[in-house]
Amino acid sequence: MAKPSLVTGANGHLGNNLCRLLVERGERVRAMLRSSADPAPLAGLDVEVVRGDILSAADAAAAVDGCGRVYHTAAGFLMWSRHPERDIIQPSVNGTRNVLEAAARAGIERVVYTSTTGTIGISTTPTPLDETHYNTTPHTHYVRGKIAAEKEAFAIAKRTGVPVVAIQPGFILGPRFWKVSESVRQVADFLNQGMPVYFDGGFGVVDVEDVARGALLAMDKGRPGERYIFSGEDLTVKQLFDLVAELTGLKAPSIKAPLPVLRLLAAAMEFASKITGTRPMLDRSQVDEFGGKYAYFSSAKAQRELGYTYRPARETLQRTITWLVERGFVSERRRQLIVKPAAA
Repeated sequence: MAKPSLVTGANGHLGNNLCRLLVERGERVRAMLRSSADPAPLAGLDVEVVRGDILSAADAAAAVDGCGRVYHTAAGFLMWSRHPERDIIQPSVNGTRNVLEAAARAGIERVVYTSTTGTIGISTTPTPLDETHYNTTPHTHYVRGKIAAEKEAFAIAKRTGVPVVAIQPGFILGPRFWKVSESVRQVADFLNQGMPVYFDGGFGVVDVEDVARGALLAMDKGRPGERYIFSGEDLTVKQLFDLVAELTGLKAPSIKAPLPVLRLLAAAMEFASKITGTRPMLDRSQVDEFGGKYAYFSSAKAQRELGYTYRPARETLQRTITWLVERGFVSERRRQLIVKPAAA
C-alpha cells in the first residue's frame, strides 16, 4: 500500500483544499492540525487526522513518520499580532525547520514547501516579476518570516539532500475557508463595512483551488531546488474593488487616498488598537509593504514546466463572495444590501 502524503496546516485555506484534491485522486492523506485547531474544514473527508504543533520537533517527526511525501502549508499567516515573534516569525521559520529536518531524517521522497510571492518582492511599477527576483526590503513580520523560512527550507535541502520544491502563491482568494485569511479579509471587509477609499497598487489574484492543483503539479513535476510562482490575473486595487462592487451591487470606492494620508490613517488605527486591544484594519507596515506597489508576478515558469493554469479573477471573486455570504461571514444588514449575489 502506498504511503500517505502529509499535509501540515491541513485545516487552513490552502491546506484543506489540498487535502480534498489528494483524496479525489485516491491518495492516502495524513492531515496535521494543532491541538487547538478546528477540524471542521476536514469534515467528511477520508483523511487521517494527527494532532501536533510544528514548533515541536517531536510532533513534526511523529507526523512525518511513515509518510512518502510532505506538503508543508502551515505558517503564521498574519499581517498583525500583538506578539509577532511568537505568532508569525516562529511558526514560519522554526516550524519549517522542524518539518524539513524530520522529512530529511525520514527519507521523504519529496517536500513541497508553500512559500509566498512576498519572498520575490513587489514592484513600484505594474511589471510582473519572476522567480529570479528576491525581496531584500520586507516591511511586514509575515514577509520577513517567510523569507527566512524559504531560505531555511533550501538550506536544509542542500545540507541533507531531501528534495524540496517551493511554491509561491499570489493573492489567494476562493472558497472553502472556515476563518477569514489575510487576503480574503480584503473582500470580507468590503462586504461588511464598505471601502471609502482606494490606493495605488495591485495584486495577482489567484484561486485557492488553482494553487492546490499547482501544488500537486509541483510534487509530480517540479524540479528540486526550484521556486514556482502560482499567481493569476493582475488587478489594480481599484479594479479589485470595482469588480466586487459589480458582483454585489455595493458601492465601489471613488476616492483615491494618497499614500501619506493612508499612512496617517494607519497610524491612527494603530493608536486606537493599543487602547482597544483589537487589531487595526490597517497598519503602517502594511502601507509600506503594499501601498503604491504592484504584486504582479509571472507564472510562465510554472505554466511551462508544470502545466499550471488559473481561472479568471471574476470567477474567483464570485466564488469568494458566495462563500462569504452563504457561510455567515457577512452581517445580516449588509447582506440585505447585496442586490446581485454572486453565483457559485
